[in-house]
Amino acid sequence: MTMRSVGFGTVLLLLACLLPACAGRDELVVDPGLRLPTAPVEILIDDRGVSHIYAQNDEDLFFAYGYQTASDRLLQLDMFRRFAYGRLSEVLGAFGHGSAGADSLTDDRFARIFNWQHWGKLDAELMEQQEPEHYQLTSAWVAGINKRIAEVNAGEVPLPFGFGPDDLDYQPEPWDRVDPYVVQKMAGFGLDQTILYEVFVTFVTQLAPDALASVNLFQPARPTYTLPVEDNPGAAAARSPNHSSSGASRLACLTPPPVISPAHEVAFQSLSRLNHIKPVGSNNWAVDGRHTESGTPIIAGDPHLGYDFSGITYAIHLNSMDGGGTFDVTGFGFAGAPGLFAGHNRKVAWTPTSAVADVMDLWAVELVDGKAKLGGELVDTVEREETIKIRDDDAEVIYVVDVPGYGVIMPSTLVGSPLPIAGTGKHLLVGWTGFKARPARYFRELMRVQSLDEFEQAVLRMNEMTYNFVAADASGIAYRVGVDVPERNAIREGTEPFWTMDGDDPESLWTGTMLSPDRLPHTRAEQRGWIVTANNDPFGFTADGQVDNDPFYYGAIFVPGWRAARIEAEVERLISEGKITPADMQTLQMDAHSNLADDLIPVIVEAYDEVDIDPDLAEFVDREDLAILVQLLTVDWDRNMHRDSSGALAFHAFAHLVTAGVMEDDLSPILFELVLTAAPMYLLKIGMLTLTGQYPKGDDVMQEGRDRIVLDALAATAAFLTERFGGVDPSGYQLRDMKVSSMSHAFGRGVELMSTPTDGGESTINVSQNTFREDGEILDQWVSHWGPIERQVMSFDAEGLPESYANFPLGNVADRDSPHFDDAMSGWTDGDYRKMLYERSEIEAAAEGRIDIPAVE
Repeated sequence: MTMRSVGFGTVLLLLACLLPACAGRDELVVDPGLRLPTAPVEILIDDRGVSHIYAQNDEDLFFAYGYQTASDRLLQLDMFRRFAYGRLSEVLGAFGHGSAGADSLTDDRFARIFNWQHWGKLDAELMEQQEPEHYQLTSAWVAGINKRIAEVNAGEVPLPFGFGPDDLDYQPEPWDRVDPYVVQKMAGFGLDQTILYEVFVTFVTQLAPDALASVNLFQPARPTYTLPVEDNPGAAAARSPNHSSSGASRLACLTPPPVISPAHEVAFQSLSRLNHIKPVGSNNWAVDGRHTESGTPIIAGDPHLGYDFSGITYAIHLNSMDGGGTFDVTGFGFAGAPGLFAGHNRKVAWTPTSAVADVMDLWAVELVDGKAKLGGELVDTVEREETIKIRDDDAEVIYVVDVPGYGVIMPSTLVGSPLPIAGTGKHLLVGWTGFKARPARYFRELMRVQSLDEFEQAVLRMNEMTYNFVAADASGIAYRVGVDVPERNAIREGTEPFWTMDGDDPESLWTGTMLSPDRLPHTRAEQRGWIVTANNDPFGFTADGQVDNDPFYYGAIFVPGWRAARIEAEVERLISEGKITPADMQTLQMDAHSNLADDLIPVIVEAYDEVDIDPDLAEFVDREDLAILVQLLTVDWDRNMHRDSSGALAFHAFAHLVTAGVMEDDLSPILFELVLTAAPMYLLKIGMLTLTGQYPKGDDVMQEGRDRIVLDALAATAAFLTERFGGVDPSGYQLRDMKVSSMSHAFGRGVELMSTPTDGGESTINVSQNTFREDGEILDQWVSHWGPIERQVMSFDAEGLPESYANFPLGNVADRDSPHFDDAMSGWTDGDYRKMLYERSEIEAAAEGRIDIPAVE
């Protein structure tokens, strides 16, 4: 048995010098003067495989934090870094698994084009100058990683998970002090990217302007907005959703081409997986003490990401405060950089969701004699050459054009011809607020806050992070966004930031200032006593389907609002029934009620009632299979997307098929399927709003008539069930027969892992989206690579000390021989919550292992 997993004992770690720079990384900087730890460090490992690190100062704490992260998650660490640098193909080959792209080589191209390495290094230099303590702690974390890598490469410990000859068969490289900042830059880009949505809107304007003019693209499925009225600058400006946006209306006169061109298809396929790295299914909420049984706040959070991008989060407890330092914090972090995105210290608990603020834009620009034409002026460009090494193959060389101060030109290598997106003779320029040096304080900034005031100040200092942060202390709750959002000029024709703009128009360019903190979403909810965010519109600016008539522009493409509406409704119900408990919040996090079913089932009832009345629907009369299916969906099914439910399977198929009936012929089958694969919740929203009559011009895209579209979809659902399961009898199938969540690559790219049936759908709080079809055919299995990477509910004891109950997928230790490799999986699937141990006495009682790291002499 290893000391890491079972039994008490002491492992003395003899510290060696850090490895020198390896071949091919001559810029590597490992500080030989950073001799850590300066005092003994103790690590207790509990019965979930969670490490509790006790150090006597902060620097030693971060050294041990890096060491232990590398001990438990080295492959994940390395793949985060390789993705950020564009070096995946060196170990995975050109056709390894991709997360942002279709394969590892495409991922490397993205990394090189957006140059995260360059911008991350500039962030590191700025942090070293302006935030030396932050920088030193991060450097200590890197030193701990390198200590573990030195042990691996010296043969003192076995090759970790994923590195052996039966897996990827390579040796790990030591880390540079700037590497965490490069990883943070990459992660920030993934969080911020809106390229896919803006390309989609651009394509629709080109290919299906009549369809766009018939729908309010930005209108939410539910008019649920985060900010209370008293804290909402958009409350007075909100309008009822009763007309199309002016941007869509002006496009109605364009004539769409008869079919999508190959160039459009290549471009969208190349970009479609970018949505995979963006967290668009996260929830967090809080209720204050007036509504709880304990009289103190409760906070809940469950961030969602691609399992094959972020991987499984790492649970850890860091304590230097007992020894005289400043940290005593527990929770979850990403393996690639030091910091806990969700958790608590001795006073404050916090949890994030993606804020979906628009901090990235696209422009169509002309290149003239090596210069870019922007705002009527010629701007210098710089071409760089990027060489991507590929395992067992020749290297690939790509050329990228940067426009300093503005962004980067997307090369045709990635998106095919620039014609489909930018127009004839134009090139696509991508601008992002992160294409500059800026402080990169990351989640570390939150880990020592001692009050809600300090929490809000910390979030405002984290202006590189596009998150809705919700927090609580024993006295109250708070919500704050701190990200830099560009202040745009007034939106008019040609300057709409939600699609590709004309770069020659000076009004389309950013003003150079950011929205002030008072305009960013924030509230203490002092009147109503609760806060809910779920990637929805915080202000209600999109209520009327327009974003060009509001006090200012914050963003346009928010998630539909189903989850936020359900959480709000349930919180209000629980308040009306009595006092809320943590168990209530745990139940709500696992809620699989389909809000989309609430919308569409009445439509099924109305359409089916017309069968015996409308002669045009005579072909559906006396069809026993439809009668059984309608009975299942409208009467017998409880509208929960549970994996053991037959109604859930039938409804999932119907929802996708009826959405295709509404929109596919208007978008073209190819574009429809590309969007359905990349971002299904948006098409499902548009289909639902059309079918339920919430678009005044919605009938224009239902040329066959609503009832026929619904009945055709029911017939297609019956045909699918009959072909796949032998009939529509509900006893013959369950959602688990089709839908699974895959954990492959979750402990690091390149290693396949288990799949398991899970609850949830696109509109449920316990959200789970998947690919429904490919090349027009329903897939053999609906696989989700995306979902909750942890769930936490945090409350406060009688002394005001936070406590957390959580579940998370797989396990905390990426070692197949560890009992904690996948021991958490059933709890995550079934919704079993366990306490995250925090106090020393309970940790010692549950400890299974111990590591003592002596001080360097």
